[in-house]
Amino acid sequence: MSGFRPVAAFGASLFVAALCVFPARAQAPPLEAVAAEEGVETTIGTTMSETDRMLAQVTIGGAGPYPFIVDTAAERSVISRQLANDLGLAPAGRARLLSMTSSREAGMVRVPDISFAPGQSRTLQAFALNGRHVGASGVLGIDALRGQRVVLDFEAGEMRVGPAPRNAERFGPDDIVVRARSRYGQLVLIDSSAEGVDVDVVVDSGLQVSLGNEALRRLLVSRRNRFEQIELLSITGESFSADYTRVDTLRIGGVAITGMPIAFADAYFFTRMRLTRRPALMLGMDTLRMFRRVAVDFPNRRAHFVLPEGAGRAER
Repeated sequence: MSGFRPVAAFGASLFVAALCVFPARAQAPPLEAVAAEEGVETTIGTTMSETDRMLAQVTIGGAGPYPFIVDTAAERSVISRQLANDLGLAPAGRARLLSMTSSREAGMVRVPDISFAPGQSRTLQAFALNGRHVGASGVLGIDALRGQRVVLDFEAGEMRVGPAPRNAERFGPDDIVVRARSRYGQLVLIDSSAEGVDVDVVVDSGLQVSLGNEALRRLLVSRRNRFEQIELLSITGESFSADYTRVDTLRIGGVAITGMPIAFADAYFFTRMRLTRRPALMLGMDTLRMFRRVAVDFPNRRAHFVLPEGAGRAER
């Protein structure tokens, strides 16, 4: 749900970070949804943005297509204010937008008949933000993806969206399936650890670099990790500082990742998700792209990772 664009590796760096897109629940406008042929999985060709985030082409009321960032952890979608003005989208009131570092009121618009798959459309109420900071025409959040399984196929350069299989799936030796619990519409993977300590993990395709909470940072400090200071720039235009280091060993289900870079900031996401008491991590695109495919299965509350050829499973 957030994204970072490194300008220089390690040391004094500037990153572009996307926001945590949560309206305050009491003020969140209702979601209007209309979908046709939802029982069929649809394949959508994708490209990668300059910030290494997956882009899907969408139409709005038949106009377009426009490139939108696919974000598996944003509660609500976003559209660039410039595109909303060009399309003459109607205002839909204001709601509280909780970014990485602040909480403020932001305007919303009604986005009619937004479609990224043939035969399917939804009408959303999305935040309208400055497109220069968003880095695309908009962001597809969970409100556009909920109730479906989203497959990010990096090997084929495509995204597949549809219902979870009704029959038992057959998994091969390169497949890792990780159970999750649902919280505020997002999936929190529960069979994971960092440096041997249990850690909560959220698959966040809107992040370019993974982001950890304060409990995880304290764990790594106790292990004498070396940290560097970096500056982050939010797509809302806010800048803030963060620590940056690497985790020796991160285990997600049956796969171990070594030397994974992680940024640490006082991100509201973890407070909002109640992921502050023990180590937690938003798993960004830098890690997700190590796999051939990653599926976020919202109905069945699980994530499915397909290992690259020749990669081994982690020892339990």
